[in-house]
Amino acid sequence: MKQLYLLRHAHAVSTSVSLSDFDRPLDERGQEEGIEVADYLHKKGITFDFIMCSAALRAQETLEPLRPIIGTNAIEISENFYNISEDKILNHLRQLSDETGKVLYIGHNPGIAFSILKFAKILPRFLLESVTPGTLVGLQFPLDKWMDLEWGSAEVIEAFQPVLAAKEFPSPQEP
Repeated sequence: MKQLYLLRHAHAVSTSVSLSDFDRPLDERGQEEGIEVADYLHKKGITFDFIMCSAALRAQETLEPLRPIIGTNAIEISENFYNISEDKILNHLRQLSDETGKVLYIGHNPGIAFSILKFAKILPRFLLESVTPGTLVGLQFPLDKWMDLEWGSAEVIEAFQPVLAAKEFPSPQEP
């Protein structure tokens, strides 16, 4: 069995800020979401053999609160993972060593959302509505070699979305 956890980076500062998209940091909300994801992983005792992370600043800042609890120093931070399609994510995963059993991939939408949709046999209802920033989804595949990874072959074993959006950051239409 192989396990893949897909994590969409947490909320970042607006694109209207005079930074390139690649250099946008997390905003305060995103920093809190990163802590929530770390707390969730810690409470569940989830660790990883290998981490793949986009080199974009917001993805790296999403990784930071996870470092003390992820269980590995085997981390690849690469521009090759920046804002890529689900097909490119699949290609990168197929190149993993078969010694690696559990992987965390931190990236961007729409690649993350489409990967979840295409990998999972059955999705939790809330994921059909939106894969919000900070969403973490764990998938389990019945295979021994990453090269054999295919769409539609995974069971969803974890699904977590930070609750900050409703709890601390009301939408403009709420009083």
